[in-house]
Amino acid sequence: MRRLLFVFATLAPAAPGWAQSCTDRTSDPDAQVTLCDQAFQAAATPEDASLALSYKGEAQRMLGQYDAAAATLQQALGYTPASAWVWVELGNVRYDQGDSAGALAHYSAALATEDYISAWANRAETWWQFREGQRCADDADNALRLDPQYAYANEIKGRCLVDLGRADEALSYFDTAIALAPGYQNAYRNKLAALAALGQYEEVVSVADQALAPGTVTDPNPAIEEDILARRLLALGEYAPPATVAAEAAALLQRYPQNLAAVNVQGAALLSEGKVAEADQVTQVLRQNPDGARMEAVYHDTLARIDATLGRMEDAYANYEAALNIDPALSKTYARKLSELGFLPLSNAPAGVLTALRRCTDVKKTACVMAK
Repeated sequence: MRRLLFVFATLAPAAPGWAQSCTDRTSDPDAQVTLCDQAFQAAATPEDASLALSYKGEAQRMLGQYDAAAATLQQALGYTPASAWVWVELGNVRYDQGDSAGALAHYSAALATEDYISAWANRAETWWQFREGQRCADDADNALRLDPQYAYANEIKGRCLVDLGRADEALSYFDTAIALAPGYQNAYRNKLAALAALGQYEEVVSVADQALAPGTVTDPNPAIEEDILARRLLALGEYAPPATVAAEAAALLQRYPQNLAAVNVQGAALLSEGKVAEADQVTQVLRQNPDGARMEAVYHDTLARIDATLGRMEDAYANYEAALNIDPALSKTYARKLSELGFLPLSNAPAGVLTALRRCTDVKKTACVMAK
């Protein structure tokens, strides 16, 4: 699950002097909870009480104490029910808990009280999680209406556009986010997705190398760094010699033993060499995906070809279908192969291709492999 990025200066009102320590986000969260409890006890107005509780809830969320944070923030709403900031922070708690629907509801509640930039941006992020590209883009536009220089809103707008098939437009938003916040690691990562969607694979490798260069990102997130390396490897596989790609995959696996991109490269290489049983064994981590990592279409494609070669036709069909759901552009590739096998689809649309694929697997069995 992605962490949201927040410009906290836009989230909360200015704190009164007595609560200065409570509102110091640079302090230790545990200490901040204690200070905010003291500030709450000293509160002279409902607004002061709500402010202390709100910062306490935020600190609890940072500590991963989600249930406690939610209870604290609900208490804050009892004092200031129209506080957009508190509603947003409750949404952040739900988002961090993996409750995207709950997050969406709370961000919407914030917007019912105020035209609030963080609510627009964070709700756009949540729509993106639901793969609702147009709603994501619309909310990102509202955040940018309030502040065109908001790096996070530019980055999320880029992601929305990639999902809408407008990767060429997305690039400028990622570049703006990086210009506004140099070293913005997630903007680099998602710029790679746009470049890959445009088939600019050598540029993917170049931008990945830039993002990974020492000093570009001052405080890198290891999970995002691994994803950048994975995207770089997938792009490299589109044009580099097989030996180069294999060596890069081996190096990546040494660093990240369960990296799905590297596992996929190994499995595809073994399959191309006719070592199907070995390919099947190597790619078990793709099937299990123990960490719930994002599956790329190419991973399902590799699994489908292994399944079909081994006669697991239902599994093969399911993986081909999963690949098409992630990347509908694959339908043209599959349609060409199906035509060669004598099963011309009625259309190149995914639904038409899947119908022809079903006939092919039923009739041709192990011969129905969408070989590259």
